Amino acid sequence: MIRQFRSEDADACLSLIQESIRRDRQLSFEVREALLRAETPETIHERSTLYYVVVDERGGQIAAVGGVDMNEIRLLFVGVEHRREGIGRALLEHLEEMVPPALFREIFVYAAPAAEAFYRAQGYLPRGAQPFEAHGVVLDTIFMVKPLHAAGA
Repeated sequence: MIRQFRSEDADACLSLIQESIRRDRQLSFEVREALLRAETPETIHERSTLYYVVVDERGGQIAAVGGVDMNEIRLLFVGVEHRREGIGRALLEHLEEMVPPALFREIFVYAAPAAEAFYRAQGYLPRGAQPFEAHGVVLDTIFMVKPLHAAGA
């Protein structure tokens, strides 16, 4: 069940994010450690005050977390034990539905290289490598876009 993030979800979301960071072998040790130090329940809660953040809850447990700011996917993490179940796709589709096509022609994401295939499968097109600063470190990302279609088009 996809629902809006609540403050009490912060610890579970933190665990999902940290596990994904730990497993991303494309990150250097230094970048991985900086990201792990920077992520806290407070930073996760702060995100929910800055943009739309949702979770996917399964059996009382948080299986995934995602967020969208205007027309940018800002956050999308699925718990390791829930990958390949369609949760990431469903969460991404939900976030895409929050972007008003009357205001924006496309949606975009700065994807981690490890996530490029996932976003391609969802219709995102790569536009090139793009360094992205997060928590004081520079990440290698791929800027990806997907056209939005107005209702009835």
